[in-house]
Amino acid sequence: MSAQRQSSLLKFFGTPGRKLDEENADSPSTPKARSKKPEVFTPKEARSLKKRQRDVDEEEDQKEDELRRTKPKRRVLVSSDDEDFEENEQGSKKGDEENITPPKTSTALMTPKTKKAFGCLSVRPQLTPSTPKTKFGEDSAMTPMSTPGLAKSFIDSFRKDESDNEMDTTIASMCTLDKTIYMADGERSTKKKKKNDEDDLPEIDGAMVYDHEKFDFLKRENLRDERRRLSSDPDYDPTTLFLPPDFLREQTPGHSQWWTIKAKNFDTVLLFKVGKFYELYHMDAVIAVNHLSLTYMRGKFAHAGFPESAYGRFADQLVSRGFKVARIEQTETPEQLENRTKVAKKKEKSDKVVRRELCRVTTSGTKTYGPIDSIDGGMTGEATAKPLIAIKQISNGNVYTYGVCMIDTAVGQFTVAHFIDDEYHSSLRTLIASFQPVQVLIERNSMSATTRAIIDSMLSSVPCEQLLPKSQFLTAEATVKLLCGVNYLGSDASTWPPTLRQYLDSNSTIPQPTNGSSALWSALGAVIWFLQRCLIDVDMLTMGRFEEYDPRLELKNELMSVPGEEKWRGRHMVLDSVTLENLNLLPSGGNARDSTSAAYSLLNVVNRCATSFGRRLLHEWVCKPTCDPETIRKRQDAIEWLHGAFGNEFAEKANAELKAIPDLARLLQKIHTLGLKYRAEEHPDARAVMFEGPKYNRRKIKDLLVTLRGFETTRRLVDVYDECRMEGESVALLDTLIGVEHVPDITEDLKHFKVAFNHEKAEKDGIIVPKPGLDQEYDAAVENVGEMEKQLEKYRRKQEKDNDCKVTYIGTGRNRYQMEFPEKMKMSHRYELSSKRKGFARYYTEDLREMIDQLGKAEEERDRLQADSTRRVFADFDTRASKWDSVVKRIAVVDVLISLAKFARTCGLKICRPVFDFDATEAYLSVEAGVHPCLATKGLISTGNAAQPSTYIPNDTNLGGSHPSCMLLTGPNMGGKSTLMRQTAVLAVLAHMGSFVPAESMRLTPVDRIFTRIGANDRIVAGQSTFFVELQETRLVLKSATSHSLVLIDELGRGTSTYDGTAIASAVLAELADQLRCRTLFSTHYHTLCTRVADNPRVLMAHMACMVEGENEEDPTMETVTFLYRLVAGICPKSYGFYAAKLAGIRDEVVRNAYTASQRLSSCTGAASQIETLREMATRGDFELLTQMIQAL
Repeated sequence: MSAQRQSSLLKFFGTPGRKLDEENADSPSTPKARSKKPEVFTPKEARSLKKRQRDVDEEEDQKEDELRRTKPKRRVLVSSDDEDFEENEQGSKKGDEENITPPKTSTALMTPKTKKAFGCLSVRPQLTPSTPKTKFGEDSAMTPMSTPGLAKSFIDSFRKDESDNEMDTTIASMCTLDKTIYMADGERSTKKKKKNDEDDLPEIDGAMVYDHEKFDFLKRENLRDERRRLSSDPDYDPTTLFLPPDFLREQTPGHSQWWTIKAKNFDTVLLFKVGKFYELYHMDAVIAVNHLSLTYMRGKFAHAGFPESAYGRFADQLVSRGFKVARIEQTETPEQLENRTKVAKKKEKSDKVVRRELCRVTTSGTKTYGPIDSIDGGMTGEATAKPLIAIKQISNGNVYTYGVCMIDTAVGQFTVAHFIDDEYHSSLRTLIASFQPVQVLIERNSMSATTRAIIDSMLSSVPCEQLLPKSQFLTAEATVKLLCGVNYLGSDASTWPPTLRQYLDSNSTIPQPTNGSSALWSALGAVIWFLQRCLIDVDMLTMGRFEEYDPRLELKNELMSVPGEEKWRGRHMVLDSVTLENLNLLPSGGNARDSTSAAYSLLNVVNRCATSFGRRLLHEWVCKPTCDPETIRKRQDAIEWLHGAFGNEFAEKANAELKAIPDLARLLQKIHTLGLKYRAEEHPDARAVMFEGPKYNRRKIKDLLVTLRGFETTRRLVDVYDECRMEGESVALLDTLIGVEHVPDITEDLKHFKVAFNHEKAEKDGIIVPKPGLDQEYDAAVENVGEMEKQLEKYRRKQEKDNDCKVTYIGTGRNRYQMEFPEKMKMSHRYELSSKRKGFARYYTEDLREMIDQLGKAEEERDRLQADSTRRVFADFDTRASKWDSVVKRIAVVDVLISLAKFARTCGLKICRPVFDFDATEAYLSVEAGVHPCLATKGLISTGNAAQPSTYIPNDTNLGGSHPSCMLLTGPNMGGKSTLMRQTAVLAVLAHMGSFVPAESMRLTPVDRIFTRIGANDRIVAGQSTFFVELQETRLVLKSATSHSLVLIDELGRGTSTYDGTAIASAVLAELADQLRCRTLFSTHYHTLCTRVADNPRVLMAHMACMVEGENEEDPTMETVTFLYRLVAGICPKSYGFYAAKLAGIRDEVVRNAYTASQRLSSCTGAASQIETLREMATRGDFELLTQMIQAL
């Protein structure tokens, strides 16, 4: 290493008070005779020497870089009671650079006490973020540009992230650490001394074998749960692990504690708090190194870790990769441990380690974004809901009853459903596709193979937990009994949420589930059990947010029995899972799609929402478009008003205000949790020793203040609307949502919290001290302290009067309030002498001691209430939850309406207001010059000029009414048939959302459900072929479609032989046109099908036009087909499949051979058809006509 580089490194890591010369005294590159007179060189010689030195330095740098690439990087931290973090890292780093371990500088820092206590080295992890974002420290003497390579890698390992500007990279004194986690048993360590630390390291250059890889009980074939059941046992519990007693006895107290917790959470990654760091051991360390880019620490067992302040970032990375993460916190300090062991009569092994408790288990479906979870400056993560779902199935022959419970833990929202499904499991598929859960809970060995195949295929990348019956996946009775707990909903069922009360037996004196609802309650029980394991059950249940999801898809009888508009009130359009995917309505589905399809899904195209909760509501509108006449009209009126002069002005101002509003729905959940008394008194987090506690407290206060400012912004939004409507006309829906006379008045509530405490001081200090008059209990405690102080002052004045001398209170702490008298005074036996000073004596009396005791109790109560004041303010805020929720829901609707209006105004397409006919006796749909909103918008974006006219070709579509209800669509391959079909359906979805649509005009009767049989997909996991899937989807259409449905069937029958496919397509088309008479778009390449239905007045023949140049009957490769993408009447003569083959790049020779084979097959088909006709003539006995035909042949 060059002297210059070593000098810079030591300057950065130098111990305060030590000179650089002393540090470099033994360096091989440092001149030994510093006292000698320096030589004098000419300028030329100096330049030459400088050049040679530079060459030597470069050569050494290259050698160091090569060594660094070939040798694993390991950094050593020698633990000590008195050592400083910077000194540790200095010694560790220097040891690495000189290829020695441990370095002398670190060894010198060890005291005899630490040498005895520590039997092995603890090594801090080297974190290696790919791109450091901020400097290591503002006061660092070196910038990243000048830091030497190895020093820089060390600095980078603890660089702060922009998301956590307050990240503290200094380590607390080792007296706060539990040193037993690193040391061997004291008794054994004295018997077995290490000759060399390197002897105990695992092999590095070869395959690394750590201790946990050698344990027999961890081998796959030997794994047992806590009840000693093998992993092959059907009742095996993968969440637990059996530990051999002998193994546990051999562990140090710290490791014994780790293994005990691991045995109860075997399927989680333990982040084990040791002082200010989260440590990972054994198999968990392997996961951390592989997925978090950490490096192993030195030792025989796998070991890695990171600072407490980096928890949010690293835990989120693990959870996003599908791991469960358990946060283990120290719940007592070393001082408390020492006091506890002194008091304990019997000192067992477990008493030698500080207490630790499991405080949180985080999974992909149970994120809550608390203060410690924050990875983006306190914000609440992405806007998309990520629900956890539990599914309970009860089968009775071919009848499937499902109970479903979902929860979005980010907002504390439960959704329950109970339904009987069809053989195709349509309702279950639709529910999964609509909510897109990120984690699934099912009951082990109780689900049919078909249902399991659906879950595996639709949620193939989602973790699925198989819970044990009864003990984990609770029964209905056990769930209801559990909910009666004092920390949940309570025993008084009348106070339970209405959604749950309807499933309780009203005739029972105690809460009991109704008959037939056991599946729902059992699914809810599974979710509660899982929330209990994650330690957020009370947080979620006490919010009381329960809603019911109605997945019913069968509407035939209901719609037919009600006339006029009444049949549509409260209804919504049904979009099943197949339709959601085929129409590309959502950005992601159960099956992975390319990023372009996701980007141009309908949801993403129309999404202009400014708030997170607005985006979640828009997602709901896309999945469940309304059919309610009044709702559709009000939304259309609001969007139309937003297009006007005053409305546009309001939309611009409102959008600016909405962008400043945080995710209030998630913040309300966080505030509710922080205000729970259970959290402050019973939850393990209340006992956790957090080294970044002040930072987390400031985050809590910041969340509250951000929430208050968000609601203040909603008030300004109301004022902005009031100003706009005073200048012009208003609109009914917006009046209801944000009109001054309708919106909940939160002005007084905001004023209350504005004056309740000093906001700036609270955010700075991380604690809320309520102002007088706002917290009666705290005020009473303060007043009680003041009263006691007044009594003490009154007592002092009485003493002065009785003794005729000046009396002063002296002392602090335990010796406070000593009465000081002149020493010459002769005091009675009632005065107890406590201390003296020159000329004065100090006394206590029995009455004085009693008053001091009363003052101490009053101060303790005041301090307790003050410490709890922050929680009490949060709880006070949560008591107004109904108001806050109402405001959030109203603002969400406003945000979505503005989003749809902005889409209509900025999409660059001609838009219109759809006209619904709710009273028509016959269903119809008429679109003039309609375009696909997603594809047309994609074309504008790709050109980079939204102002220029779209190149998308508009088309008219007329189904029903004065036109046939069924359109048989033909045309060339890639001619736009499927696009036209999807376009019609997507426009119908947009219209039912209340949005304007890209078309010249659109008139329609309501659509109760959209069916799609498009594309070719098999379900290999479910054992279903492509053609079987086609037929199954077709069967669902024929069974469930009504005259009000919209059906899209694309190329039915192509999965089998031509004859069978044509026959099936013909029969299905006849059923749709003649029996169901629903609006249908039916595309085909079977031209014989067109011939068979040519005379059917209910079927309209149409095709996508094209222009053929160079048409050649001998060589199809000479033809050029231009797709016009225009819908015209009639049948397309050919499908031009050979041109599609040419476009696909198939060699001309292969295309010509295919064309020759086609011609041969066509001639054979023609002859076969003639022979079949002759046979029919002979059967009928028409011999004269038969003779004529034979002669013609």
